[in-house]
Amino acid sequence: MKFILKGIITALFVLYPFIVGWSLTHGQFIWVSLLLIGLGVVRLFGKGNSLLWPLTGFAIVCGSLSLLSHNHAWLKLYPVGMSLGALIIFSLTLIKPPSMIERFARLVEPDLPDSGVQWTRQVTKVWCVFFFCNALIALSTVLFTSTQVWVIYNGFISYVLMGILFLGEFILRKRHQRLHSSNH
Repeated sequence: MKFILKGIITALFVLYPFIVGWSLTHGQFIWVSLLLIGLGVVRLFGKGNSLLWPLTGFAIVCGSLSLLSHNHAWLKLYPVGMSLGALIIFSLTLIKPPSMIERFARLVEPDLPDSGVQWTRQVTKVWCVFFFCNALIALSTVLFTSTQVWVIYNGFISYVLMGILFLGEFILRKRHQRLHSSNH
């Protein structure tokens, strides 16, 4: 049951730009504000990873400010907050290792060699740059584009870019490992 609830919450966060886009075209942003607050509160009180707290905080703040101010722009700022939150999370793992990408890599390869640790640390820095740039682009879609462009970028393009970066890193890491292991 807990796995199903986590899956639903994750799906709602992923579909969030589409939900907001639909609600704004139908003048129904108040219930989306409540949904965002509710998802944040559920995540906050769930026994989840404390690294997700910045994302949780941004959800609650954006939903609350939207509700209190009756301004839907706060709902559109949540993807900016997600990218900034991810930037904070990934940056913190550079200060207090293991880096985020090392954590992911160890799920597949628990005995990651030192060269892999160094590699994943550098890739975590690349992700930090990505999240910073993504936050800037997401902010520009809030300030300078239509809701439709906002939905397309924040609900589709940004996820495609993350997927390309994730897959590209995985492929390059495997190549790096093959080259490094052949030298020994």
